[in-house]
Parts: sequence; structure tokens; C-alpha cells
Amino acid sequence: MGLAASYAGRLGLTAWRRKSTLLGLAAGLVLLVLCLQYNAASRPEPAKLDDSQEPTNDDKSPLQRTLRNHQEGAAKLSNDLQLPRLSDPEGGGNALDDGDALKQSLGGENVKFVQADAKVPLVTSSHPEAEDAAPKNQFFSKAILSMARIPAEQPGREEVAGRKAVIEQFGGDVQRAVVEASTPGLQPVLQYNSYDQQGLYQMGIPYVNLDPRRPYVPEQRLVHFDLKGAPPKVSYLKRLFPLVRQLGATGVLLEWEDMFPFTGPLASIAAGNSYSRRDVDEILTAARGSELEVIPLVQTFGHVEFALKHPEFESLREVPESPQALCPSLNASMDFVEKMIEQVMEVHQGARFLHIGCDEVFQMGECRRCRSQMRETLFLSHVARVASFVRNRYGAVTPIIWDDMLRHLSPQSLEEFRIGELVEPMVWVYAEDVYRFVPSMVWDKFAAVFPYVWSASAFKGAFGETLYIPNVKRHLENNLRWLEVMSAEGPKFKGGFRGIAITGWQRYDHFAVLCELLPAAVPSLAVNLLATSHGYFNQSLKGKLQSSLGCARPGSPASSSSYSRTESIVNLNSDPYLWDKFGRCFFPGAPFFKLTYRLHAAEIEVKEFLDSVMKSKGWMTDYNIRRKYSSPLRVDELMGEHPRVYHTLTALARSARDALDDVFDSYTIAEWVEQRIYPDIQTLEQLQRDSLALKSVHTWSKRPLPPLRDLKRLGVPMPEDDDVTNTNSTPQISGK
Repeated sequence: MGLAASYAGRLGLTAWRRKSTLLGLAAGLVLLVLCLQYNAASRPEPAKLDDSQEPTNDDKSPLQRTLRNHQEGAAKLSNDLQLPRLSDPEGGGNALDDGDALKQSLGGENVKFVQADAKVPLVTSSHPEAEDAAPKNQFFSKAILSMARIPAEQPGREEVAGRKAVIEQFGGDVQRAVVEASTPGLQPVLQYNSYDQQGLYQMGIPYVNLDPRRPYVPEQRLVHFDLKGAPPKVSYLKRLFPLVRQLGATGVLLEWEDMFPFTGPLASIAAGNSYSRRDVDEILTAARGSELEVIPLVQTFGHVEFALKHPEFESLREVPESPQALCPSLNASMDFVEKMIEQVMEVHQGARFLHIGCDEVFQMGECRRCRSQMRETLFLSHVARVASFVRNRYGAVTPIIWDDMLRHLSPQSLEEFRIGELVEPMVWVYAEDVYRFVPSMVWDKFAAVFPYVWSASAFKGAFGETLYIPNVKRHLENNLRWLEVMSAEGPKFKGGFRGIAITGWQRYDHFAVLCELLPAAVPSLAVNLLATSHGYFNQSLKGKLQSSLGCARPGSPASSSSYSRTESIVNLNSDPYLWDKFGRCFFPGAPFFKLTYRLHAAEIEVKEFLDSVMKSKGWMTDYNIRRKYSSPLRVDELMGEHPRVYHTLTALARSARDALDDVFDSYTIAEWVEQRIYPDIQTLEQLQRDSLALKSVHTWSKRPLPPLRDLKRLGVPMPEDDDVTNTNSTPQISGK
């Protein structure tokens, strides 16, 4: 009986436990169902678009939609913001924070050239706030931020204050959108207009609010050729003109400077390797034969170093020590300007426009004659005199001037000198953010004074005085931003924009060294010309770009391969200089374009070698070399790679001669090699001499080594300054 009772007790306890377990599971299931229902009820349904429904212009930019939601008091971003379903490209992208961009102050300062150290990184991380909120969805945050660029209408200074509060909340909305996109059950709807296509982000093409279905294409698309100090051969220009016409150019802006064959009293300002009169005639005939309008450019105020550097014209300087600017108070200055214009216009028969420069007049109102007048009066009176001469002498010719000296002048001053009736301004900005340098108030002022206006972007020569290859990504964004600005600001002017000049500076001024040479920038020119000639830049232009640059010849295996049909037009994230994309193409100057990649690799190799020998290791530093104090065995080890590195540079110099022979004369080739390759060759040769000097020593003095005498001027104590006389003091080195 006791055994039976014990068994029955255990059986009852087991049944009770089973019932309790089942009841607990049932309660947990009910609670889970209730939580899921509550979560589903509280989450808004995603916005659904009919297949035939087109997004309106107001909805094209995610940033615009977000700002609109804030203005209308919408509580949730997911009803309006549609996230693209894209794979995360390797290396990330160039996502810029428009919140920070809108927070930047709108200044009126000039920007013709942007320093190399101001370069935007090729690859940047995603927005930090979005990363903190959703680390597993970094790409979604990058995609949103890369799409959320400047709206169709740039905010004026008066609008910025009103948007600041909205921008502060934008990051939070992006975070919520990222989290919602990753939530199971929420299926984001793909919503792109035809410009914001899925591949633009991966290709590194800057996003600008442009629509290829309604593109803005400037009427005139000029290619600027800066000829000063390095004249391309006439034969090369004859090959290049048909290419730029094929890519969409309508004209060329020729800045002759000292390459023009001036004669008579101006003969001394023509360079020794300037074009002949026959050369000029051939260039103009070739340009017109390619249906390109020719506009000459003659500097008539600032940047006249090419003339005022000579003793014959030294007396015309505003500042005796500097040949940068003319003195506008001298009648002889006006006589000089008139003679230059007459000789240039004599060979440009039928020209409709003449660019008279007038930019960056740094020195004005400083001489004895000019001090009594206001700077703006000096500037406007001189411009009015030059422009009046052009209009009176050549009735059908319209003068153009650079706009930077006008940006800070009052409309009353411009009206007083009738500047709007005499010239047309060419507004130049080569940085990506055009409105930062020419804000809305300047456009309003110009529109009230000038019936027509021009713009000027760049395809080379704007991001560093000593660069030898242009960053195509930065230049493309500059040009696309200009299309956006021209579309927005053009209606303010009675006649609108005449067109755009895509500048290609060869030197920052007359005394500067060469920057990017023309053949190295042909791919950049092609990309930017296609963009400005079509009003957009995307995959649809791939065939025209590749065929123009000789990348896919008819009947070749590459032209029919599936890879050629599916590859992207460019990849500016990983290949901003387009070495990979166009390194095997055949365009005018292609051999030199390819050589710049070899130069890039050689520079890295030389730097690494010198750092290893002279900085990372401790036997051939400046200290060792100065005292001839080192180990011969270690010196031999360190110099082991020297012959190979040295041969790389000498071979590169010979290759440069061959690659440039069809483009430039021997003077320009020699100048480029001296500036780009020769300094490293000199350094390596000096290092070789130093190594031989170190190894020539076979006995060495005991320590301490004599101090460097020059250190005393830096406050470093010398042995003789010690209070206690050291009988074992050593001699001192007096040299540096």
C-alpha cells in the first residue's frame, strides 16, 4: 500500500506540472500575438504608387520631400521617402551631407582656382548619425545622402535661416527611414526618375537635380584653350577641333597671350616660340572648318605680366615692382590696349565676341595717380573705355569680361558707367558649390544690369598649380552644378545665358609652372562636354563617349563583347582620373595620357624609396650624411634598389619626349620634364653621391660627435658655453 501511495503521489505531481507548463505556453503565445497585432497597427503602411503614376517635379529629390513633410507637419517620413534597393558597392561612395552644405555661409569671395589640399575625398563614410542608429544599414544611409543633394532651386541667403532648424532634424528622419527599410514586412518601393538611375551611385557620378527628359543645354558651349607659354602644335589642334565638335562644342575661346605673333611696337611681347601669322590663320581655318565659332581673349587690365615684364612696358605698371596690372590712369595704358586689340582682331575677321579679360586685378589704386580715386571707379572707368573702343571700332563685336571684379560693386555704380550696355559678364566658378561664391543676391544684381550673361566651368587647371592630371569627378560635378544654376537663374535675365565656357587652364598665371597639359585632360574634356551638351551625364552616353575617344573601334572584339555592352560608362569612385577606363583608347594625345599613370606610379615608388633610405632607416639620414658617419655595410643594403628606381625615372623622361613630340615643341617638352621628373632624378643622383662619400670613410672618430654650429642661433647650447671646462671637448662643425 505504501508503495502504491507513493507512486500515485508522484503521478499526480507530474500531471500537475504538465498542466502548468501547457498553461504557461498558451499565455506566452497569446501575449506574443497581442504584441504583433499592436506593432502592426502602430506601423504605417508604405506608400504605394500606381505603375503608371509619375512622380512630380516636387517629389524628385528626397531632401525636397523631407523638407516638404516638415513644412506640412507630416509625422512620418516613410510615407514619402522611397529607398533604393541597391547592393553595397565596394569602397563606399562619395556621400556628402547636405545638412552641412546648407549650413555653410554664402560668401561672395572669388574662386578661380581651388587648392589641391581642399580636395574632397574620393571615398567618404556614410553619415555618422545614420551609422550610429543603424550600423548594419550603412549603405541605405549612403544612398539617401548621395541622393539628397542640392534642390532644384538653390536657397538664397534669406532662406538659409529658415531651413537650419529643418536640417537639424533631417538626420533623425534619415535614421528612422533606414530602420524602417530594414524592418521585416516593410517592402520599400523603388522610385527613380530617369536621371537618378540605380547605377549612378556606384559609378561615382555626382547627383544633381537634372532631368534628361527636360534637359537644360546651354546654347553656346565653348572650349577654352589657354595657350600661354606652351603652344600646342597646329597639327595637334587640327586633330582636336573635330573631336570637340563631335562631343558637342559650338565654339572655342582662344587665350593667346604671348603666343600671338604681335608685330611692330608690340613685337617684344610675343614669345620666342609663338605662333606665326600663318599658324594663326591655319588654326582659325581649322576651327571654322569644324563649325566652331572662334572668340579671342585679350587681357586688358589684370594678368598682363606677359607684356609688363618687359622693360619697354615697365612704365605702364600700377605697382613698379609688379607686372600684374596696368595703371588705368595713364593714357599710354589705353594706347597699349588698343594696339593689342587691333592686331588680334585683324586676324579674327567676322568674330561676334571679344573677351577682354579684366579678372583678378589685384593691384589697383596704389600708384600716385590712382590713389585719389575709388577702386571701383578706377575699374569701371577703364572697362568702359576699353569696351567703348571695341564697340565703336568693331560695331558688331560684343565685349565679354570675367565677372569677379563686379560681384561686390553696387548696381548704382554699374548703371553709372553703363556697364550693362557695354559688356556681357562671364561668371566663373570652378568649385563644386557655385552658389557659395555667387549667391542669389549677386544673380539678382546682374540680372537687373545685364540683359545677357555667360558662365564658365573648368575641365582642367583649377584644383592645384602643379597637378598633371585632372580629377574628372570634381570637374564633372562643377559642370553639372552649373547646368543646375543656369537653369534656375537664366529666366531672371532678359536674354538669358548665352552659353558656357569650359576652361582649361595651362598655368595659373604667366609666371606659374605648367599644370595639367592638354593631352592629359582630353578624357575630362570629353566627359564634361558630353554632360553640358546633353544636359546630363549617365549610362546612355557610354557609346558616344567611347567611340569619340577611340575606345571601341568597329569590328574589334572589344566592341562586340558582352563585357563592353554591360560595363559602366565610368567609375569615378575608384578611377577619378580615368586611367583605367581610357588607358587603352586612341584619342589625340593618348600616349601622354597613359604616361601620366606611369609618372604617378613612379612618384610613389621614389617617395617610398627615399623615405625608407633617409627617414625610416638610421644609417643615411641627413645627420649621417652631414658627418660622414655610417656603416658601409648598411649603406650598401639601403642603396640596393637605387639603380632600378633611377632607371624608372630616366626611362620615363625619354618616354615623355616621345609621347609629347606630336603635341608640343621641344621647349614645352623640356619644361615639363624639368618640372615633373628632373627634380627626383637630381635627388637620386645626390643620394648616390652621398652614399659614395659615406663609404669612402674607413675610420671614424669617437663620440661625442661635434655639434652643428648653426644650432646656436636656435638657442641650442654649445660645449664652450658650459660653466665647467671640458678638457676632452671635441671640435665643432661650422657648416649647415
